[in-house]
Amino acid sequence: MNSISEDYPFAFVDPKSVELFNLATKVARADIPVMITGPSGVGKEVLARVIHETSNRSDKPFIAINCAAIPEQLVESTLFGHERGAFTGANGRSKGFFEEANFGTMFLDEIGEMPTNLQSKMLRVLQEKEIYRIGATKALPIDIRIISATNINISEYIDKKYFREDLYYRLSGFVLEIKKLNERVLDIEPLARIFIQKHSNGERIDLSRNALEKLKHHSWPGNVRELENVIFRSLILRDDYVIEDKHIVFDLNTQYQKDNISESIEKYRNTNNDSLSFSNRNDEKHELNIILSALKESENRLEAANRLGISTRTLRLKLQNFRDLGFQVPQTYARKV
Repeated sequence: MNSISEDYPFAFVDPKSVELFNLATKVARADIPVMITGPSGVGKEVLARVIHETSNRSDKPFIAINCAAIPEQLVESTLFGHERGAFTGANGRSKGFFEEANFGTMFLDEIGEMPTNLQSKMLRVLQEKEIYRIGATKALPIDIRIISATNINISEYIDKKYFREDLYYRLSGFVLEIKKLNERVLDIEPLARIFIQKHSNGERIDLSRNALEKLKHHSWPGNVRELENVIFRSLILRDDYVIEDKHIVFDLNTQYQKDNISESIEKYRNTNNDSLSFSNRNDEKHELNIILSALKESENRLEAANRLGISTRTLRLKLQNFRDLGFQVPQTYARKV
């Protein structure tokens, strides 16, 4: 069990995961393109980072791109960069992700969603090992390892002409498959404990035997991503320093969870919470958990502040104060606007 960073924890304890890890580290040394397959939420980017960190490119950039998240009209500029005046609004030269990742690793998530017109250009990059910025006449040589990932059946996409077969073979120098979480049950406990540590703000929280058994017998349709959400909610719902089975809530819409979280936020709203001082460390942790739960359940910081009955300024100052006190405030919450 190990961790690349707080945001990318991993556990390879189950025999299937140990086998995958050993294979991935061998593939990492070969410096060939890798395609990672598996359902959504299993940790494909995490495995990509493992490959990068155990390769001879580990001291070079790792650039992760979600092919489905980049607007189609911006894909080329985002990947290849552009020269000044290449198009309206191009007021200066801009590097693309390929240049940023040079000598390192580029991770292309959801590769099956890459626009068809871009696939031919991607094929050329892999074949010629060079790129052209938009508007440029001179090629730039690049040395990049490509790791791609998909949760779809690429063979079906190839049959339907959604994905180029020749590009697939260029990307799939080696294919690694990550199993669903319920197929590697021995990973559940170490992952759960990693997530407890990640979200408990330094507090020592234990997991009861019954809670652990409940986790092990769940089907985990959302895989590791779902497990982290479940652990986050259990930390909000717990009564003391032990997570019991009653605190393990799988369905986001269950009445138990909605009632408890809503009740905690409502109690907070009805109390004067403008002060930035706390009576003791436990009160600090309790308030932070309520604030984080409101942020997680809200679209933005303004909505969360309204639910908590405080101003956005007070919310911002509280988050900063928690960081100053040594609490770990996830940056996704600290920066949410």
